[in-house]
Amino acid sequence: MFHWLLKLPSFRLGFLLPLPLLLMAFGLFGEQLTNKVLSLSFVGLDKLQAENSHLQVQLPIKATVVKAEIEKELELTEVEIETTKSPLKKLIFAFPTVDSNALQTILARELGFSSQAGLQSGTQIQGQLKFSVQGILAQIDKKQGATKIEIKTIDAALKQLELEFPTTDIERLKATLAQELKLSRQEIRMLVSYRIVE
Repeated sequence: MFHWLLKLPSFRLGFLLPLPLLLMAFGLFGEQLTNKVLSLSFVGLDKLQAENSHLQVQLPIKATVVKAEIEKELELTEVEIETTKSPLKKLIFAFPTVDSNALQTILARELGFSSQAGLQSGTQIQGQLKFSVQGILAQIDKKQGATKIEIKTIDAALKQLELEFPTTDIERLKATLAQELKLSRQEIRMLVSYRIVE
């Protein structure tokens, strides 16, 4: 019945005998080994670069509030402020949940306006925003002839800023951003990612 096995040279049989054992071992322990490898943490170079790329920035602001939305969740109050008469178009803050009077006081301190005025449409904001930059995305819209800048921060309160500049030229944009944020061209090159919308 298995006479054909006897006709095979002996070195091939010796090679094939451990194969079923290897397949059984892989079937029994392969999933556990894969799960163990996938659960290991990995520290890469990008973490080191991210830690070095956080720059402290001061942005002078002089704008008028168009709209302010306050969204209260269980443990967080998010405030989104839209402005006009400034390259700064939107600010997004996140605070621990506080009452409205405390929130007005905190925002007044952050943005440099009178807390009695409240954050209504027409409120003048003037001051210096201080924040640490995590990353900047420049979305260049060729049709509109403008560039929208989104700045993500790592600050406790200020989470995101949006600016808009009437240019689509990358070199001019770099110069404008460097001037607005008081950063060097090297720092701008390190932080800004570009997306072009046709």
